[in-house]
Amino acid sequence: MNKRKEQKENTIADILRVSQELFHKQGYEKTSIHNIAEQCGLSKGALYHHFKSKEEVLKTICYRHYVKLKETFLPIAKDKQATLLEKMNRIMTIARNSQMNNAAATFSKKESSESSGIENAALSKLFDSYNERIYIEIFAPIFAEGKRKRECNFPCSAEAMAVFIHSLDTGTSEQLNRILHEEDLDSAEERIKDIANGFIFALSQLLDIDEKTLSEATLMDKMVKQYIEILNNKK
Repeated sequence: MNKRKEQKENTIADILRVSQELFHKQGYEKTSIHNIAEQCGLSKGALYHHFKSKEEVLKTICYRHYVKLKETFLPIAKDKQATLLEKMNRIMTIARNSQMNNAAATFSKKESSESSGIENAALSKLFDSYNERIYIEIFAPIFAEGKRKRECNFPCSAEAMAVFIHSLDTGTSEQLNRILHEEDLDSAEERIKDIANGFIFALSQLLDIDEKTLSEATLMDKMVKQYIEILNNKK
């Protein structure tokens, strides 16, 4: 790589790093191109040389997270020695703590203004599209192999099952996050456990695998504890 190209790549990396930090710290809507350029020590014109808009910056962050996750998950999915449940456990261990999930939670916060709501809906759709691609490209082959080995069973295609489970997982996360943002937290812990139990029950029915085994494979108990810990810190 020549010096000019290396400098360009370093500048782009710096813009993406600073942008992500600002998006997490003050929210996507409240972060301007001017904020990003200033923190990078660039003029707005210099930043626009690399990215046409703030949305393009966000899309690049999302895409790079997607590529990184895919590269991480593919060797697990292709491991012929591992069982369906072992693969699910290894992937979920990474996914629960991934930066993509943290970013999705941050960027999808609902704001009071109508314009912010519209913008956040678009952002949520962007993250969801990348998340669904991961399920289709990684989990569908895992489910197909699991069905061939009789480790699970379902009456549809593996790709359709991956989409169903993506929707289930996304909906569950949204419900859990919504609880944490509510004012009345008196029954929050019970509702968190109830939602988690519902997720495991539905997943068990979809894959024809017993609930206890799936709860362990998906780290649901650990996730519930983390949500309750966040809840207690908020009280």
